[in-house]
Amino acid sequence: MSEPTTDLVHRIETLEAQAAIARLSADYCRGADLRDLELFLSVWADGAVWQVSEEVEFEGLEEIAGAIEKQWESTTRAFHWTSNPAITVNPDGVSARALFDVHTQVQLPDETWLEFAGTYVDDCIKVDGEWQFARRTAQVHSQRVVL
Repeated sequence: MSEPTTDLVHRIETLEAQAAIARLSADYCRGADLRDLELFLSVWADGAVWQVSEEVEFEGLEEIAGAIEKQWESTTRAFHWTSNPAITVNPDGVSARALFDVHTQVQLPDETWLEFAGTYVDDCIKVDGEWQFARRTAQVHSQRVVL
């Protein structure tokens, strides 16, 4: 291919990767909020790591499934909203780093609402033509009880 064509193909592939990675974040949120385990697990690569705090992380689909199910047992409702995606696709075309701002509200069984603001830091990989999270790290910047 000529250089302009190669550049155009690369740019289109990058845009498609960014859209797919943004969709991963949306599916993660919807899966968590709707308590849809199949959707929630669909975003993770085999052997992925979900780091929910500085001290706590889960590795592999089985641990991740157990962790989200435990969260569902301890809450009655949750809402996640991500925004401001900053997605950098690496030159290899099969790995990427993504940052999303996240706002979350969670209702506890006693009907107390908690609100969190933070950042998701994602390492993504392309496996068999599909983008997935290799690692999602949640960084909490603030949390409060909603009055």
